[in-house]
Formats: sequence, C-alpha cells, structure tokens
Amino acid sequence: MNILFLLRTLDLGGVEIVTTVLANKFAKEGHSVSVFSFKKGSGAVINRFDERVDVYICDSYKCSLKNVKFLRKIFIIKQIEIVINQWGLPLVPIRTIFKAKNNLNIKVISVYHNDPIQNGRINSIKFQLLKNQNIVSVVFFRVLLWIVSFATSYSFRYIYSHSDFFEVLSPYYVSNFRSISHINNLNKLIVQSNPVTIDCSGYTYDSQKKYKEIIYVGRLDSIQKKVNRVIEMWAQLEHIFPLWKLTIVGDGPQKTDLIELVSKFRLKHVLFAGLKDVRPFYERASILVLTSDYEGFPLVLNECMSFGVVPVVYGSFAAINEIIEDNVNGLIVNNQNGHFCLSEMVSKVKYLMDNDDILKKMASYSLVKSSNYSLNSIYKQWMHTFNELVCS
Repeated sequence: MNILFLLRTLDLGGVEIVTTVLANKFAKEGHSVSVFSFKKGSGAVINRFDERVDVYICDSYKCSLKNVKFLRKIFIIKQIEIVINQWGLPLVPIRTIFKAKNNLNIKVISVYHNDPIQNGRINSIKFQLLKNQNIVSVVFFRVLLWIVSFATSYSFRYIYSHSDFFEVLSPYYVSNFRSISHINNLNKLIVQSNPVTIDCSGYTYDSQKKYKEIIYVGRLDSIQKKVNRVIEMWAQLEHIFPLWKLTIVGDGPQKTDLIELVSKFRLKHVLFAGLKDVRPFYERASILVLTSDYEGFPLVLNECMSFGVVPVVYGSFAAINEIIEDNVNGLIVNNQNGHFCLSEMVSKVKYLMDNDDILKKMASYSLVKSSNYSLNSIYKQWMHTFNELVCS
C-alpha cells in the first residue's frame, strides 16, 4: 500500500508523535510511506522517522497553487493510494488534498484528534468569558463564541464530505461529532484509537522498583493542561507524605508561573525535569495526574499504564471512560457543576498514596488495559480500514 500522512508542522506534539510511530510501523511492514508537512516548525520529530519514510516539507501553511502542485507531484511520483489527513478540522489541509488529487484515484481518511465539541479556539474563548466580567467584553466573547462554533460546524461538514472516511478516537465522540456537525448519516465515520507511542519492550513490572513519586507528563500551559492544579494539589499533600515527591516532565509557556507557584507554597519536593525521554520516569513512578480542561485521547495515559503507573485524571473528556475503568485501573475525578474540584483530586491521590496494596492492584490492571492500545493491535485496525477503502 502506498500511504501518505499529511501534517501541519513537524513540531513535537501528540499528533506528530503518533504519526511517526504509525509511519514507521507501516514502513516496517512493507508499505511505501510518505509524510507531507506544510511547515517544518521546530522539526523536532524529523529524526524520529524511519529512513524508509520519505518526508516532504513546504514553507507555508496555505492552500496555495505552489503547495497544491508540490503535493500532486508527490501523489503521482509515489503513486499514493491513501492519504491520512492528521488535521481533521482546519480547512487548509483538506482543500489542498482535494485540489491535488483531482482525477487521481486516491482515498482520504481525515482524523480528528480531540473531542469534536472541544478545541483550542472554542476553549480559549470560554476561558476569556470566565475571566471577564465587563458586560461589553462578555457580549463580545459570546458573539465570538457563536461565530467560532458555527465555523467549526461548517468545517466539520466540509471535511467530512470531502473525505472517504472521517475518524474519531473513541466511540464516546460519535454523538459529539453528530451534535456539532449536524450530520445525521454517519456512514463514513469510523472509530479508531491511537497506539501507545513509547516503546515498552523489555519492561517487566516490579512494584519493588517503583518510587514514591507522582508525575505529570505533557505541555505546561494554562489554557488546556492547567498544570497549576497539579501544584495546588501537591501543596496539600507534600507535608503529609514527606517521603513522596512530584516530578513534572515537559515544557511550555506556563513553566515560569509554575516555578513561582512552587516558591509561593514553599514546596521542597518538586522537580521540573524539562523535555526528556519519559521512559525512565514511567519505569519508576507510581502515580500520574492529569488535570486538563479538555483532551482528545491523551497519549500519556496509555503510555503510563503500560509501565504500571496508575492514572488519576480529571474527567473533563468523554473518552476517559474508555481508557479508565474507575477504581479498577485508575481513578477519575468527576467535575462539580462543570468545574474542576481540587479537593476531590487531592482526596483520590491521597487514597492511592495511603493504600499501597490498592495501588499495586490498580497497577496490574493498568498493564492489562494498555495492551488494547499496543502498536500491533492498532496496526491491525488500520489494515482493516485500508481494506475497506480499497474494496469500496
């Protein structure tokens, strides 16, 4: 099969990491794999691609004649059969694909990597609504929210109609996609999860090798990830559990504020590890916390569970109920009237820290659950999807 992945940039983000893992797996299994990116960005994932994967980079994120011609040339030279559009919401990628494949027999799968009713633009406006009490500002942001929601709905319908399949990451997102897109006939909608993107080969769970350590892994930002909640949680636990520590793995715009918050609370057992290979942290940590206001299908959950790290997660996104069975392989912090409840997060993390036997039992169930998202399992699902497309 001749496959092309389409990306917006080659930054180090969840979509890009998933793409490298899938592209490398497809190439290893004998497929011809190409990657087309509108911009290089940081280029942080380029070296992660297998040498058998051809990477093509443009210099602008536009549906320009130059980009259309470049993409079409790749389609013809590489005899592309299937395009996986990894940016299943903006119109630029699908419009560029649609123009470039004119009169070519190429199938298109568009993938949306978040909850369809939540995205960065919508949630940033909602964030501003919460911050601003001025009546003029409130009216302005409410109108803006309506406009963006309308544009999002239109975009989903357009992309769906110009794709052979449209993919969401969880069955819990099917109804959300229907509600925002207003599409009743969802015969082209498919459900397929992302794989575990970190190599856990050679790892064997041993509770004796686990540290008394809680970790957060991900981007440090205040709009989506809300990492300040992790610090606020730890501020209520550190003095009770002096043998435990909190490690924050990642980087982002909120880092300086978080360091100041640690100083404000006079916390002594907090480590900012920065951007590093996360496997050593998964191997030694006991608990992972995630406090995001919205997510799609966060990679860190399946990653951490594959190393026996028990997740405690704010249930702000529907797919959490697919990943975590509450009180079995992790704990879900329910929202209170639509809002994050710090006291419940503290209570649930404290429960695990206090009960070593329960922590070990949940860790063992986490390992079992994570196998559902192994790379081999997800690869088989993709092959089934490809066969459906070819036969349709």
